[in-house]
Amino acid sequence: MDIKWVPILSDAIKAYYSDGELIELCDLFDVELEFEDNRPAHMRLARQLVTQKEHGNHGRLLEALVASLLNQACKGSAYSKFERKDYHQDMVNQLADLEKALGEGKIPTEISVPEAHPFKAKSETREFLSKAETTVTIVDNYVGLGTLDCLRDIQQPIKLLTGEHINSIEKGFDRAFKEFQAEEYLIELRLHHKLHDRYILFNSRCWLVGSTLKDAGKKILNMIECIDIKAAIVGDIEKKWKEAKEYQV
Repeated sequence: MDIKWVPILSDAIKAYYSDGELIELCDLFDVELEFEDNRPAHMRLARQLVTQKEHGNHGRLLEALVASLLNQACKGSAYSKFERKDYHQDMVNQLADLEKALGEGKIPTEISVPEAHPFKAKSETREFLSKAETTVTIVDNYVGLGTLDCLRDIQQPIKLLTGEHINSIEKGFDRAFKEFQAEEYLIELRLHHKLHDRYILFNSRCWLVGSTLKDAGKKILNMIECIDIKAAIVGDIEKKWKEAKEYQV
C-alpha cells in the first residue's frame, strides 16, 4: 500500500483510541506495539501496518482499526459541535478512501476453482503467489510441469517440499526444473518420506491446499488460510524441511 496512508492512519488512531485501548487491541491480534516515552508509537505502528499489511495479523488488525476509526469519525461528524464537525468529516473522507484502498490487491484468505477450469485455476494461483514478499514454501506430495507453471510469477526464493515415492515426481520434471533454475528462479526442491496434507507458506501466513498444484484445474482447487493452528503447521514443516533429502537433478 502507498505510504501516504501512514500519517492519516496515525492521526486517526491518536484521535479516536486511548493508549489502553490500542494496547489491548494489538494484544488481541498478536501484533507488536512499539513505545516512545512509555506511550504507544502511533506513527511506527501505522507504518508497520500499511507497509507490511500482508504479514501475519497486520492486515486483520488494519482492517479492524480502519472500520472502527471510520465508525467513530462518522459519529463525531454527526454529533459534535459545529467547530469539530469539519475535522471529523475530513477524517471520514480520508478513512473511507483508506478502507477502499485496503480491498485492492488483497491476498485472499481462500480460493476455490471448480474442476475442468485449468486456465482459471493456474491464473488465480499465479496471481496469489505473485504477492509473496518473503520466501515461498510449498508442501505438495506430487510435483510436475503444472507445478512450475503455477510458480512462474514468484519473485522470491522458493522452497518446494515433495514426497519421496516413485511417483512423487512426474516424468519430464527434471528437464523442466533445470530450465526453471536457468531462468534465475531461486528454487530448492527436497524430498520427504512422510507428507500428508498440502500447504503454502509466505508473508508469515499459511494456507491449506486441497489438491496438488500440478493438476490445478483438472481437479477442484481449494485453498483456505490456517490461522489458529498456523504455528503448529509451520513448526512441523520446518522440521520436515530439515529432515528432507536434497533433490539431485
